[in-house]
Amino acid sequence: DEPAPVAPTQGRLEPLDSISHDIARLIDHDATQEAWDRYRRGDRTGFSRRLYTAAGQQTFDEVRRRHRADASFRATVERYLAEFERMMEEIAAADADSMVTRSYLVSDTGKVYTLLGHAAGRFD
Repeated sequence: DEPAPVAPTQGRLEPLDSISHDIARLIDHDATQEAWDRYRRGDRTGFSRRLYTAAGQQTFDEVRRRHRADASFRATVERYLAEFERMMEEIAAADADSMVTRSYLVSDTGKVYTLLGHAAGRFD
């Protein structure tokens, strides 16, 4: 059996994991799945405001604003992004068909990564 999508994050991404479900509800699941599929094929145009619900767009704008203006917030976001990316590299190394990788990217934790990474300019 495959491990549950949250297993590798236990103890490492906890500060934002506690609110990941709330953040995940601000993101359209199907649009996120499509954006990551496109990104993984080399298309960088999938990350746009259409990923988010109306409330999600407001949250995205606030996260982007805070990321630019607040050094402490930016450092926290950058640590989360780096840890998630490191975890994804480990997973991808043993994921020949990319199905586990894909499931992590569209999980609640992956949606937090998507919103934070998008707001931080990682996918521009």
